[in-house]
Amino acid sequence: MGKRMIIKEVAALAAGIVLVAVCAGKAAVDEPAPYGVTPSSSQLQWQAMEFYGFLHFTVNTFTDREWGDGSEKESVFNPTDFSARQIVETARKAGMKGLILTCKHHDGFCLWPSDYTEHSVKNSPYKDGKGDIVREISDECHKQGLKFGVYLSPWDRNSAYYGKAEYITYYRNQLKELLTKYGPIFEVWLDGANGGTGYYGGANERRNIDRQTYYDWPTTWDLIHRLQPYATIFSDVGPGCRWVGNEHGVAGDPCWATITYPRLNGKLPMPGSPINRQLLAHGTRNGRQWAPAECDVSIRPGWFYHKSQDSRVKSAQELLDIYYKSIGRGGTLLLNLPPDRRGRIPEEDVKSLMEFRRLLDETFAENLARKAVLQASNVRGRLGEFAPVNMLDGNRESYWASDEAVTTPEVTFSFGKPITFNVVDLRENIRLGQRVDGWGVDFRRAGKWVEFAKGTAIGARRLWRGNKPITTDAVRLRITKAPICPAISEFGLYLEPPDAKEAARNSVAKKNAKGWKVVTASFQVGGNAVNAIDGNPKTLWHTHDGKSGEHAAPQYIVVDMLKEHLVAGFEYVPRSDGCPNGIVDQYAFYVSRDGKSWGNPVAEGEFANILNNPVRQEIMLKTPAKARFYKFVAQHSASANHISVAEIKIIEK
Repeated sequence: MGKRMIIKEVAALAAGIVLVAVCAGKAAVDEPAPYGVTPSSSQLQWQAMEFYGFLHFTVNTFTDREWGDGSEKESVFNPTDFSARQIVETARKAGMKGLILTCKHHDGFCLWPSDYTEHSVKNSPYKDGKGDIVREISDECHKQGLKFGVYLSPWDRNSAYYGKAEYITYYRNQLKELLTKYGPIFEVWLDGANGGTGYYGGANERRNIDRQTYYDWPTTWDLIHRLQPYATIFSDVGPGCRWVGNEHGVAGDPCWATITYPRLNGKLPMPGSPINRQLLAHGTRNGRQWAPAECDVSIRPGWFYHKSQDSRVKSAQELLDIYYKSIGRGGTLLLNLPPDRRGRIPEEDVKSLMEFRRLLDETFAENLARKAVLQASNVRGRLGEFAPVNMLDGNRESYWASDEAVTTPEVTFSFGKPITFNVVDLRENIRLGQRVDGWGVDFRRAGKWVEFAKGTAIGARRLWRGNKPITTDAVRLRITKAPICPAISEFGLYLEPPDAKEAARNSVAKKNAKGWKVVTASFQVGGNAVNAIDGNPKTLWHTHDGKSGEHAAPQYIVVDMLKEHLVAGFEYVPRSDGCPNGIVDQYAFYVSRDGKSWGNPVAEGEFANILNNPVRQEIMLKTPAKARFYKFVAQHSASANHISVAEIKIIEK
């Protein structure tokens, strides 16, 4: 056959048996040399998990907040029917391979009885202070076959030590507790929220730190590696895996597993340092560090449970779209499941997860490519150990490779009967690095090849989802660009069930009543304040003028609703165009019956984490109020020196 090899599907392959031709007296061909930086063994294990969960559960669950400020009393934490079994079972049935628990969020409350603080579950009503949520979740994970990970917030708005040198010892002592008492840890999750206002040991003040130097992160990373050598460390700078740069669960396209971070004052950046989010989303081709993207997103708009969001759980189809844009772009998917005040995953969330699992199972039940006869333009060596049939055996370690100098080979899949598909599944053997810079998949129609899919990076996994199914009797995989011979470990063709692309629900709030008027605004460009009440989240009221420049907070808008309404709360919708500039993170909201007498704000506070998670914010008043007028005051913006508002709406009783 020369340089062309035809390998037919046989019953043994269908049974999962890899066939390797043996030629007596001839040595096997060496496998390709690794290309560029490559993953460690622990990173390979972590990447193979693909899909795992986050559990945000603390005092915020009971105060209806996203970020606690550290003033919360331990008595607030009191789940009425906590079930680690139900939580872990839900994750397992959804197909998750592990769970990461927020053992301590920014509020400083510890879900285990830490020896180093009184602000923990040991002083809560839960099990009369004898409970240990970390123990219950970790034990249940190990029992049900899931891996367990921990999140210990570097920022502690309760600790009197925070901002001082003593806090680093305090933090590491708590980290030691988590890494030595709860079994194997697959990931240690560290975020960049560091420094700001809090009730530090009762002191209501702002404490800022130098994120580059304060934590001495390299020493802490060494501690983690010593105590849990197989744990992957997450942060926006890794070192094990990196933040994808958003909280929508969406990786860039392409999304390289390698990255080169820009140096700050000649040094590598530390967690929380300003890093371009596009760099995080896409990585760097031929980057200096192997730190693949982890895509985090919550099944609800918020990270903690809020009853007001029961109707806003992501649908199965929305979760499926996220799956294709995270795992399907070479990253991993970290999906947050916030337990409710009972201490269970809510029924609405469970229903969506199980439907999501059904769609995945039905889609990937059968690899249609296994029905094909394969013909490769080139195969490395002559013994078959690198034959294209390796792409169909379900083994990430076996792979098809070409000869060293052949960097653009192709494989044709010919079918005896036409098949119908709309999903392509590709994997590289990443143990040998990311080797492909361009690929394409074609199908045959009327004797001619028609391109169905193409891309650049493949990496750990590349999923391509077509808009409509294709019926054909032949498919061709082309490697169109590579600096070295490819090593493709898997290739699949799949067909989604008909309801996989059901239209996602519209989660945008209803429009305000027709005729409402903007009475006044502190600043506007060309009358754009009306954009804040026009029902269109794509239009903005902003205070950035092309001529006079930025106009900083505070800024306000006053709206006449024409008649009295019983106002139970309000909504702030931030801009959704991908630009963070002007997003409001501190607010005050007033109501008035005559537009003259305003009194004190009926709501005031912060939109916690809104820069990373720019979704619609719902703020409920302590007591509903009758009003014809309302005033929204943007007291501070999270980014840039102006404010921007997509929509401001009221919630009626």
